Amino acid sequence: MSELWNYVFESAGWAVLGFLGGFLVGRAARDVHRVATAITSEEPVPDDQTSPRPRWRVPTGQFVLGVVVVLLGIITVAQGIVTNSTTRRITECQAAYSNGFADALDARASATADAQTALDELMKAISGYLASPPVPPDKVRAAIGDYLDSRERADAERQQHPYPPPPRDLCK
Repeated sequence: MSELWNYVFESAGWAVLGFLGGFLVGRAARDVHRVATAITSEEPVPDDQTSPRPRWRVPTGQFVLGVVVVLLGIITVAQGIVTNSTTRRITECQAAYSNGFADALDARASATADAQTALDELMKAISGYLASPPVPPDKVRAAIGDYLDSRERADAERQQHPYPPPPRDLCK
């Protein structure tokens, strides 16, 4: 949440600086125009306080442009906030998927390694028995039984650690 507030305060700071800069430049331009008008014309420059101001004035193009710029600033900040939260949601979902996938992969790989070790032991036992006849059937059955038990444990371990659903289903 602090990143969001940092963004809001930074955007607001730049907006205030832009507003003040535009205000000062506009005022300077108005003053320069009054001076230029006073120098070039023979008529006295009307003082703003002596002429009555109408209660409602028609908005000028400059005023309308200022309102549009302020609205665009507000829309930009709102869009930044929405985009930031959406990006954060997707990033957190993707991280959760990656961590779940890595955990499942580690557990499944460990179970497969145990089953492979049991298969290697079975092959060594059968090879040893076949190398020196007669082959003792009870020892071969025991070696095959040990392998099948190990394989069953590995299958149960893999079933306990399924892969997470894909991000297209998880991160909607």
